[in-house]
Amino acid sequence: MSQQEASETVDTGALSDVAPQERPRGATEVMVERVFADLLGVAGLPRTTSVFDLGLDSVWVTVACARLEQLAGVRVRFTQIFRTPTVAQLAAWIDTARGGSAGDRPGPGRASAAEGDQLVAITPVQAETVPQKIVAEFSWWFDGPIDAAALERAATDVHHRHQALHARYLDGPELGLAEVPADPGRAEFHQLGEQTSDQAAIEALRQTLRLPLPVEQGKVWRAVLARSGRRTLFGVALDHSGFDGHSWGILTAELSAAYTARLAGNPPQWPGRTASLAEMACDFRHQLASVDLEKQRQYWRDELGDLPPCRLPARSDGSAQIPPMPDNSRYSLPGPAVMRNFLVSHKQLEPWDEYARVHGMPPSVGIAAVYQESIIRAGAAPDFAVMVAIANSSGEVIDRTITNRVGTILLRPNGPSYSSPHLLERTREAYRRAMAARDVLIVPEELGAALSGPEKLIQLDRVVSLNYNTTPELSLGDVTGTLIAEGAVLATRCSFPVMLIVSSVPEGQDIGLQVRTDMHDAILADAIEEHFVNIIDNGPEGLEQRNT
Repeated sequence: MSQQEASETVDTGALSDVAPQERPRGATEVMVERVFADLLGVAGLPRTTSVFDLGLDSVWVTVACARLEQLAGVRVRFTQIFRTPTVAQLAAWIDTARGGSAGDRPGPGRASAAEGDQLVAITPVQAETVPQKIVAEFSWWFDGPIDAAALERAATDVHHRHQALHARYLDGPELGLAEVPADPGRAEFHQLGEQTSDQAAIEALRQTLRLPLPVEQGKVWRAVLARSGRRTLFGVALDHSGFDGHSWGILTAELSAAYTARLAGNPPQWPGRTASLAEMACDFRHQLASVDLEKQRQYWRDELGDLPPCRLPARSDGSAQIPPMPDNSRYSLPGPAVMRNFLVSHKQLEPWDEYARVHGMPPSVGIAAVYQESIIRAGAAPDFAVMVAIANSSGEVIDRTITNRVGTILLRPNGPSYSSPHLLERTREAYRRAMAARDVLIVPEELGAALSGPEKLIQLDRVVSLNYNTTPELSLGDVTGTLIAEGAVLATRCSFPVMLIVSSVPEGQDIGLQVRTDMHDAILADAIEEHFVNIIDNGPEGLEQRNT
C-alpha cells in the first residue's frame, strides 16, 4: 500500500481537530496512531507530538506494546515507546525493525510470536504482583486409593485451560507483559513416592512445594504428591501473579472433575470457556472507561489525604523502624512476623450474623469493625485505615477463570468523615462509600497516589490488612481430602504491620493473625487476639456501647 493510499484509509472527518500536516502518513503511522488514539479515547493524534504529552501513562504503555506487537509482527519493548514517543518516530522504528535487526527480536531462550507464542498485556494488579513473589499453598490428606497418573493428567488439563497458569510473566523494563506459549506443556507435577511417616511426607511435600517458582519461565504453579502407608498427601503451590483467593474454588472443582474423567479414560468436559490474559486486560480497561475516575480519585484523596500513621506500640527495645522500600516498588519489603491461629465458632458468630442481616450489610463488615477495635484496645491510636482485598468480579467468563483479579478498598471509620457514635455504623458507611469508589483502585498506583501524593508509594505504617480467604475443599473420585492445619503459632513473613486472615471452615471462622516482629513485640499479637475474642463474645451491642 502506498503512503497516499494508506493516508486515504483514515477517516479525515474523525481527525478534523488534527492539522493536515500532522495527520499520519503511511500504513505504519496509521496503525500506530489508531492504537494510541484508541487507548487515549480521542479521535486522532498529531504525528510529531509525544504520546506522553498527550496523556499516555505507564499503565497503558504495556497495553500498547502488546497491541503493536500483534499488529506489527515485531517485539515492541516497554522502553522503546519512551525512546520513540511520537507516532512518526515509533512507526519509523517499526518499519526498520521489520527488516529483521537482531536487537528487536526476543532474547535467548524465549520463543517469538512468529513461532506461535503471543505477547499480551496483563492487568496492573498482576504486574504489581510479579516481582513480589507471593506464593500460596494448600495440602490435603486422602485416606483412600488415589491414581497418581490420572491426577497428573488432570493437573495438566487444568494447566492448559487457564492462560494465567502457564504464561511467562516478564519483569524489569517489560513488566506488565506476558508471553503466552502456543504449547503450554505439562503441569509441573512431582511424585515423591513412599515416605517413612505422615510427618516425613508433610516435610518432603512442603520442601518441594516451596522451591522457587520462576514465573518469568512460565513456572506459575506446581503440584506434589507423596504417600505414607495407605494415605496420600497432595499439595499445590501457586504464585499470586496468576492466582487469587477466588481461584481456589475453581482449581479444586476442575481438578476433581478432570480426575474423575481421566479415571474413566476420557478428557474432561468443561462447562464453558475461560478468559485469556488479553481479555482480562481489556476488561480492566473497559471497567476504568465506564466510571467517573476523577470523582473516585477525589473521594480517595479526601478520605486518605490526612491519614496519620497507625501508632501501634513499637518494639520495647527501641529498634522498630519503617521497613525499606526496594527500587521501583511502591511496597515495603516483607519482614519477619509471628502468626496466631484461633477459631471463632458459629455460636460465637450468631449475634454478629444476625446484626449484619438486620442492618443489610455483609458479615465481613462486622469482622472489620472487631479487627479495628481490637487493635485500638491493644494500644493503637484510633484513626488508621484497614486495607481489604476484594475479588474484582467481571462477569461469568472471567469469574470462572483462574487468575489474579484482586481489587482493594480502604476503610477508615474513625476518620473525620464519619460522625455516628457507633463504630459498626461508621464501618458500614465506610464500606458503602468505599465500594462505590472501588474501580479506580484496581490500578495499584492510584492507592499510592491517594496515600502519599506524587510518589505513589504505599506507606505501610499507615494501614493494616484484612483478607478473607476461602478454605478449599478437594475430592478426588470418591475420596474427600482433609486440609492440613498449619498449627497454632508459626514464624512467617508479612508485608504489613498487622494482617488478619479470615477463612471459613465447617466449625466457623478460622482466624490467622500476623504481626511483624521487626516493628512490634510478638506479645502484641497475643493482646490483639485476646481483645478480638472478647469483643466477639460480648456481641455487637457491647461494641456499640463502648463507642457511644
